[in-house]
Amino acid sequence: MALSGCSPQSLAAWLVPTRIVPPTPLLMVTAPAQTPTAAPTSTFTPTDTPTLTLPPTETSSPTPFPTWTPAPTETPTPTPTLEAADETGTGHLCFVLWDHQLAMYHYKPRNPKKPLPETCPLKSGAKNRITPAWQEYWMGILYLLNPEMSEKQFMKSWKGLTAPARAFTNKADPGSGGFALWSLTCGGATHEMVTGKPEKKYMRIYTLNINDPPPTIPSRPQDIDMTRHFFATTGSTKRLSNGSYAVYGFPQFENCIVPLVSPEDTDLIEVSRIKIVSSIQRPYNT
Repeated sequence: MALSGCSPQSLAAWLVPTRIVPPTPLLMVTAPAQTPTAAPTSTFTPTDTPTLTLPPTETSSPTPFPTWTPAPTETPTPTPTLEAADETGTGHLCFVLWDHQLAMYHYKPRNPKKPLPETCPLKSGAKNRITPAWQEYWMGILYLLNPEMSEKQFMKSWKGLTAPARAFTNKADPGSGGFALWSLTCGGATHEMVTGKPEKKYMRIYTLNINDPPPTIPSRPQDIDMTRHFFATTGSTKRLSNGSYAVYGFPQFENCIVPLVSPEDTDLIEVSRIKIVSSIQRPYNT
């Protein structure tokens, strides 16, 4: 089942090479994973983890995706004004700014001494209970985007990503029956605005409603609607030649995708945390 809002090639540029038979691989770009700062492996054992079957291997040779060349960025990036956002009209996209593009962090990483996840809370601040169906969906799209991982590798990374002290679960222990995912996104994400007109200091964006059944796990990565998901990103103190700072993916998965969830079909994000864009943007800065 193909989901709306994501062009067929919008996702391909961020994914690592995939092992597919016949051996004509999809042309993908490896999402750089941060090295010495990988999060410690959790020691708990999750319960009621659904057994998943890897998506079937396609038998036809897929058309290679075009490579993607990031446009040069400038630092600092001007924060969009309410007036600028208001003029965009409807049906537009917004990019969640990286930490070093924000005045609130003085255009630097939020913690210069220790890289931190580039999380950005939504206004609802909701703690969304993850049902077995939603857990199966999240694990399913992670499998889809990281097909080269063995089951053992996958489960080790899953435990590390969803441990109680991690950014997205935030003390909600999957092993205690209280597995939850908070309403937040990450710098580097691209989301769809509802009207493009601010509501005071916020912009309304579409989300996945946690009270509805999750979407169907698609058979192809490019069928995931990336405006309703995001890749987990982590800041760094590495300064790039253009003056900006490197932003990497989470260490647990090469392609660490997370559903954008809230208790309703929409939620609000601060206008100061976004800029208006016309297409899905690359989540990493390398």
